[in-house]
Order: sequence, then C-alpha cells, then structure tokens
Amino acid sequence: MRALLRDLPAFTVDQGSNRGRIFTRVELLIIAIISFMEQRYGVKRTSIGAILAELLDTIQSPRSIDPQACLVIITGEASVTYRRLDEPIREGLVIPLAPIFDQLDTYLGAKTPKKQMEISFGPSALNRSS
Repeated sequence: MRALLRDLPAFTVDQGSNRGRIFTRVELLIIAIISFMEQRYGVKRTSIGAILAELLDTIQSPRSIDPQACLVIITGEASVTYRRLDEPIREGLVIPLAPIFDQLDTYLGAKTPKKQMEISFGPSALNRSS
C-alpha cells in the first residue's frame, strides 16, 4: 500500500502522513481498480499515473450503480470512460466493475460473502488458564 501511495501521489495530496489514514469508499474502489489493472493485465504504475486524474474524475461522478458497468481505459490518450458491458466498444482495456464492487462491498461488510473467507487475525499469543 505504501508503494502504491508513493508511486501515485494523487492519493497523498493534503493527506499528511499515511499512517492511520482512513480511506473513503471511492479511494478504496480506485485502489481496487488499480490493483486489478496491475495484477490481471500487468499495467505499469507509470501508465496508471498518466490516467489517474481521469480515473478519479470518472469514478467520482455521481451515477447509479449498474451491474453491467465497466471502465474503458486507453492509457496512451489518458482516456477513462464509464460504459455498459453490452455497449459496443471499439478499443481500450475493458474492466468489468461488478466483481470489484462485490469484493469491496464484502470487504466493507455491506455484503455477506457467498463462501468462506480467510480471516486475517495474524499471529497472536494464546493464554492457557487451566
């Protein structure tokens, strides 16, 4: 997370120290989209940095949530558009948003997962009292 915030300074503007920072739902959505682009398609952070302002503007625009929503991204032109999956798309990286919305809703507790998930408690000490 620190590397992402360091490499994409739009998240650190007027935020001071990132320790203990509380992210908004929109910021978490942007981070999830960026992670998806990096992991699934191998998009480099420099390319993401070139479209970050467009991505933020597109995601922050008010609209109703559509299960067919997707983002169409063209990094060379710094173009990000919010479209429907059933619309014709001529070019660009198409990112379906429904799986990302579901993942974020589950993370935030707004949706119950359909399968068991790992609980990240981390290492802890157990006290034996017998």
